[in-house]
Amino acid sequence: METTQADPMTDSMQVLRAQTPPSGSPHWSDALSSYSMLPPDMLERAARLLGWVALFYLVSFPIMRLLYHIKNPLQFFQASPFPLVDIALFGAIISGGIITAVAWSGKLPPALVLDVGLLFEVLGALWIALAEMGFPFLDQIEYRGVSAITLWITMFILVIPATLGKTILAAFSTALMGPVGLLIVMLYHGVPPPEATRWLQLFTPNFVFATFAIILSRFIYQMGSEVRKVREMGSYRLMERLGAGGMGEVWRAQHRMLARPSAIKLIRPEVCSQTDAVAGTLHRRFEREVQATAGLRSPHTVAVYDFGTTDDGCFYYVMELLDGFDLDTLIERYGPLPPERVVFLLLQACDSLVEAHLHGLVHRDIKPKNIFLCRLGLNYDFIKVLDFGLVKTSAANEAAETNITMAGTTTGTPAFMPPEIALGKSEVDGRADLYSLGCVAYWLLTGRLVFEGPTPLSVLLAHIQNTPEPPSSRTEIEIPAELEAVIMACLEKDPDKRPQTAYELAQRLSACPGAEQWNQVRAENWWRAHLPSLATQPAGQAAAVETR
Repeated sequence: METTQADPMTDSMQVLRAQTPPSGSPHWSDALSSYSMLPPDMLERAARLLGWVALFYLVSFPIMRLLYHIKNPLQFFQASPFPLVDIALFGAIISGGIITAVAWSGKLPPALVLDVGLLFEVLGALWIALAEMGFPFLDQIEYRGVSAITLWITMFILVIPATLGKTILAAFSTALMGPVGLLIVMLYHGVPPPEATRWLQLFTPNFVFATFAIILSRFIYQMGSEVRKVREMGSYRLMERLGAGGMGEVWRAQHRMLARPSAIKLIRPEVCSQTDAVAGTLHRRFEREVQATAGLRSPHTVAVYDFGTTDDGCFYYVMELLDGFDLDTLIERYGPLPPERVVFLLLQACDSLVEAHLHGLVHRDIKPKNIFLCRLGLNYDFIKVLDFGLVKTSAANEAAETNITMAGTTTGTPAFMPPEIALGKSEVDGRADLYSLGCVAYWLLTGRLVFEGPTPLSVLLAHIQNTPEPPSSRTEIEIPAELEAVIMACLEKDPDKRPQTAYELAQRLSACPGAEQWNQVRAENWWRAHLPSLATQPAGQAAAVETR
């Protein structure tokens, strides 16, 4: 039997989280400059790269000064006989340090950081010119070579994808700093200007490089614009990639007309370009997922807004963007949960499964990464069940039509896979999801998997053959006997011995002692103590909570 874990695309859903600016605030990247044709994530990367350029600039000046005094390094700390060189040194250190801090602080919008970077390009060229012209004096050397300003211009063209007007202004202003630096040196020392041919020899390369750099920048900017156009998904615009797996990606998206933030899930283009048979299977799987999810109305099932196909034939669908993280991240960060909170969360997951099972749908991949803990409006500890990508009808007469997983494989996640799916049985009903939910409950209470092994196959065999240890034997948390009995019933190998429906499971969980002890007051207190950025801001405007 060949087994496969759930598609990594499924795990990327753990990053559905709010990262939108407060409503009513201006879109800085559009208001401050003409960067709106470029993808926001491209602007963010350019801003970070600008920080590295500024750091390189900051460090290179002292190094060059030290190399100049290589025979006597102590002279580095002495006043230079050329004061303008010292001014250039300290100016480069200060300006480079400021730009590095600004670019990496994240305090300013990336578009504004890049505009400041263009000013830094011009100012940085002035410090270079003063350093080059300040020593030795111009008349002490016949040929000075090509100025470092040419490299400086080229570097900025590759870092900052600016519009044509800004590029021309910045590039030629930077090239002009060579003559300006020479004029300052001449005025300071009172030396006569060189001949015209000397000016041409010194500064023509600067303007030649500026011209070629402007031409090159057009290709870079155009590629960025094309990327943005490609990212247009119907009425939605892709803003930032939140996660990626082997088969697809999840993006934060913005509707062109509405302020509502969304998440878009799509198949990668390279996957779409596979053979017709494989691509058709993947498309049908995604189409089934969106149709199955869109038909569910439980508040604890992730909401689907829209779906479609890109120009290159890749399938995508649009869903709600959530504030929070998945249950896998919750336990990894904060450890096992008290029993009453586990019951509180499981009851909400049961609400989603009750409706899905009534519609004849089996999720088939219930696991902590697919159960999202969020704040929704005024509700804390609100559960959303994600990723119905492996959903399958339980009706026997539709098995052939809906069984579109890859031939010869068992889909799902081994650590949470019920025995009947591990054995590859064709007829699977909602009780399989209850087994997986029992594995989730085990994880929430103990921080341990029901079965652990060196390979996925060994874990699958354990689910098929081994009797699990009671969760109370693997944790110091006191677990009510009634709750443990419900969990162990969910983990029965024989589906007939488990709770027969998600509604029955919910009834048994509600009857456990202390089930009512966790409520919205305790949930809100927990969020305010551990996640104040999410708990204290209006829903949909909370800061992002990174997942591992």
